[in-house]
Amino acid sequence: MVSSVGMSMGTSGIRAVRTTDGRSFAAEWFPSAGPVPDAEDVAHAIRAIVDRPDAPHSLGVAFPDPDYSAALKTALVEEYVSEVHIISEIAGTIEKLRSDPGFKYRTVALYDLGATGLEMTVADIDSGTVYATTRSSELSGSSIDWAVREHLLTLDILAVPRNQEEEASLLEFSKEIKEALSTHEATQTSDGQFRLMDRRMFDLQIIRPAERSAIALRDLAEMSEIPPEVVVAIGGGSRIPLVQDVLRRYLHIPVIVPENPELLSAEGAALYATRVDEARPPTPTAARRNARTLLTPLLRFGLPSIVAIGLLSWMLWPDASADRSVAGTPVTTIAETASTTRVTASDRPAATSTAPTSAPVVATTTVPPSPDPHAPTPYVARYDTDAYVAPYAPPPPAPAPAPAPFQLPQIQLPQIQLPALPRLPLP
Repeated sequence: MVSSVGMSMGTSGIRAVRTTDGRSFAAEWFPSAGPVPDAEDVAHAIRAIVDRPDAPHSLGVAFPDPDYSAALKTALVEEYVSEVHIISEIAGTIEKLRSDPGFKYRTVALYDLGATGLEMTVADIDSGTVYATTRSSELSGSSIDWAVREHLLTLDILAVPRNQEEEASLLEFSKEIKEALSTHEATQTSDGQFRLMDRRMFDLQIIRPAERSAIALRDLAEMSEIPPEVVVAIGGGSRIPLVQDVLRRYLHIPVIVPENPELLSAEGAALYATRVDEARPPTPTAARRNARTLLTPLLRFGLPSIVAIGLLSWMLWPDASADRSVAGTPVTTIAETASTTRVTASDRPAATSTAPTSAPVVATTTVPPSPDPHAPTPYVARYDTDAYVAPYAPPPPAPAPAPAPFQLPQIQLPQIQLPALPRLPLP
């Protein structure tokens, strides 16, 4: 199995796990700019992972809500990162439970107690179908930290915070006490003079919201199509012993807490990315490409483009033997004019102040007569340094001959030969 990395978000930062066999995972944390990592923080962490020499072959991210997924996709585009598989935290948890050979249950109730709230889900492991889900903010890691803080202030051994920095330090100290009471019976100061909080007092602070959350999960299980067979407690708050006892007492089914409950969704994201990439057909490498593979894009796209450009050039660009005329009117090129007009300094006339008027040129469709070798060579006026020379205008053409006057045709009258008359005698 190739290496793969899965990531998830929490108040402690960005959690990343790496695996090469799908069973053992190495965890790594990335800090965030704010109290909760945003999409840009996750994209920066992914960029840092893929830029390493040991970049993973597969990478998956478990997102908390759909809005976070859309923002993460946009941030990944800005970081020029692709081939990242994004799934929900519930789907990542189900993927992890499905891959565990020791997990024999099919329908589960997920009890995810995180820093910002409690999310409860009833789902099918084999098909991944979610039957029912709900979320509550009454019980959360932050609310438990605040309850410990209120208890510490009643001992009169800590000063009331005066600014934001002192308040953040007190909440962080309360969080440490909460985590210590998950495995110890009591906590005290470092010198041992004051007892800060024991587990009995801690349970009294959270017993009511814990019981209400168990009742809500029981009602959710009754509403689902198939009742759950087991409760899987995940998130940092699942380590609290009182929470586990309350869930067993109210739901009457086994309660399982994984070894690393806060990393379960990240591990599932890594397994999901590996499964999807392994199912994808392999991409041929450059060494396996033959001549046909390399010539296919050229024949498909390059050859039609060359043919189209050649055809367009043939239609628009005139041939050397084509008649260079417009509507049958001969066109004299600059080269022809230069070859037939040669002007010397002696042929240039004196400059005049008025320019001769030019007559309009009449277009004709007849071929021009051959030039007379005895005719004088026309000249072209040019500018010199002495005076302005008007451009030469050709002399006007000879006027057309006047038409012949109208004449009637001559009529030849027939001549009649009369007989000779006899001469009469006179009296």
